[in-house]
Amino acid sequence: GVNFFLYDWYWDRGVRHLEHGLHDALFKARYQNLIKFCLLYANHNPHGSHSPEDWEKITRFWIENYFKRPNYVTVEGKPMAVIFSSQNPARDMGAEKVKPTFDRMRQMCRDAGLGGLYLVACINSGTNLLAKMKDYGYDAVSAYNWPHLNMTPEENRAKRAPFATAIAGFPPVWVDIASANILKLIPPVCGGWDSRPWHGDTALARTNRTPELFKRHLLDCKKFLDSREQPPKLKILFVEAWNEWGEGSYIEPHREFGFGYLEAIRQVFAPKSPKPKLMVPADVGLGPYDIPDEPLATAWNFSAAKDPLGWSGNVENLRVEGGALRFTTRGRDPILGSPRLRAAARQFPFIVFRIKASRDIGCQLFWATSSSPQSEANSVHFPVKGGGEFQEVKVRLADNPRWRGIITSLRFDPGSLDGVEVAVEAIRLSER
Repeated sequence: GVNFFLYDWYWDRGVRHLEHGLHDALFKARYQNLIKFCLLYANHNPHGSHSPEDWEKITRFWIENYFKRPNYVTVEGKPMAVIFSSQNPARDMGAEKVKPTFDRMRQMCRDAGLGGLYLVACINSGTNLLAKMKDYGYDAVSAYNWPHLNMTPEENRAKRAPFATAIAGFPPVWVDIASANILKLIPPVCGGWDSRPWHGDTALARTNRTPELFKRHLLDCKKFLDSREQPPKLKILFVEAWNEWGEGSYIEPHREFGFGYLEAIRQVFAPKSPKPKLMVPADVGLGPYDIPDEPLATAWNFSAAKDPLGWSGNVENLRVEGGALRFTTRGRDPILGSPRLRAAARQFPFIVFRIKASRDIGCQLFWATSSSPQSEANSVHFPVKGGGEFQEVKVRLADNPRWRGIITSLRFDPGSLDGVEVAVEAIRLSER
């Protein structure tokens, strides 16, 4: 069955986000040791963000916060970490520095009383990168997903193809990579793919997925694993994903198929186990109405606030201090996202910021509506002058014809420069 969760972990030169599922949930759970976990480092960060010194900081954080936990996944006695963008370290540091850096990380783990460090590289659906990954010092390869497999030229143009043909394309790739005998393979399995919720109607969708097709996919993978001579600890696979709702790749129980995807896993990998009693929160008197809805706002004044009022994002040291929401930009794509809202676009043709920045920045505001996701088309650009005084910046949103319908979220990108100090006293949607 499901033995562990591979948690997407974000770090960009010390800035971490989206870690609450571990720190605020799993690590505070009464029965946390009944499920194992390990990290997938989502290192698709800007150019220049990887360095030997930064990898040492990462490794130190991993050792202090994760690797020594009894429920952390190990392979051959070594904590396992998966690297999403496996070529980015070489891109930033140069290929010659990757293996010495990884060796240093392994030594840090041994010095901490661990068995070393087992590093897994995510790669594309081919064998062309295997020798390079071995030279870099990875121990094994896998993938996040290969949603483009087995598509005809016409399907590629239309960005539509059946899920059934996608899963048929996986076994030949597994065999090719494993038969190259360069690095061990942890085969990836596809829970589905339809990223239209995030990227709109032109995004790729593998259609008509079902638990029955997923079970066929799992049977193919079990047959592959049973046929390979691998240590027992590597007789594992990765399923993408548990809850990637915006990518249409999820096996978590849901309304359409219930527990169907988890039942497929049980039938394939634990066929002699008794069928469990399936329960949902409503069966024990719980439900979404036990937690009150957050109030929906169209204006946020930080002058008397004690917290960021629901705003969050990929910036450094986000806090409310001195009557303002303050942060430092990090990387080339700093992001500040709004809490959920519900506002009629026609009622609010403007947005007004009371803001100051340590230098001139070119900003962008994105929005999502009840019928379209955040996108370049759903955005406006505007400048903010640098200086020590707060200024009011009014942006006309109604000039963009896509500012329409019901607005459900905002995303403020404060430029593309690293290290800018930004303070925001207030943000409000405005009628004039």
